[in-house]
Amino acid sequence: MASRKHQKEEARQRRMAEEQARRERDRRQRRLQTGLGGLVAVIVVAAVAVTVISSSGNSKTGTGTPVTVADTKGITLPGAKNSNLTSAAKAAGCVAIDTPDSVARTDQNRTHVDPGTTVTYATNPPTYGPHYPAPASDGEYKPANTPASGYLVHALEHSRIEYQYSSTLPAVDIKRLEALFNEGDGQWTTRQMLLLFQNPTHMPYAVAATAWGHVLGCKSFSPRVFDALRDFRIAYTNQGPEQLGTGPE
Repeated sequence: MASRKHQKEEARQRRMAEEQARRERDRRQRRLQTGLGGLVAVIVVAAVAVTVISSSGNSKTGTGTPVTVADTKGITLPGAKNSNLTSAAKAAGCVAIDTPDSVARTDQNRTHVDPGTTVTYATNPPTYGPHYPAPASDGEYKPANTPASGYLVHALEHSRIEYQYSSTLPAVDIKRLEALFNEGDGQWTTRQMLLLFQNPTHMPYAVAATAWGHVLGCKSFSPRVFDALRDFRIAYTNQGPEQLGTGPE
């Protein structure tokens, strides 16, 4: 069996190869866009956009900087009871939005755009589409430092899970989400391949989880939400277009 070091090196090599191929696709697409001008821009927007969302986010520091691990001592969460994502989501009153791979994984929806570019996304919160060249790092972000959507979407492409909450969620419930963020789920250790932040796109949910092409949106916050979030993480971590091994990258 290959050592963990060898596995990480193989993952790094795959990432380099994928990024090289991506850059070549981006160059070809830019040449095509230059040749067709505004017509291509209209077609791309029509094909991708259902809900228009600014990808500027509210971060003043680009990809943002994760905060030190939150102190959640004394916070007790309901124990895991329902390991079936579908029934757990239903019990919590959450909805699932699942985009077929035939749409989410097209070259068009995986292309890079310059940082600062406003991108239209088909879901709110965003789960796939053109994004900035650098992914947001794993970790928790405070509201004033949440990365722009273009960086968050790139993290999803790298098979991450993102827990996000509404700006109106009470502080006590945010603290419970931080406690969940500090848990391990299935094969995934605490905070592994996971982000937590205040949603920057005015999503219609109190709390949500996203993966590439998938949304779990919960209109209200209740104890049953925790099983749904746990199950979502187990189901979709490392299942995105770029599976780069484990741990922060």
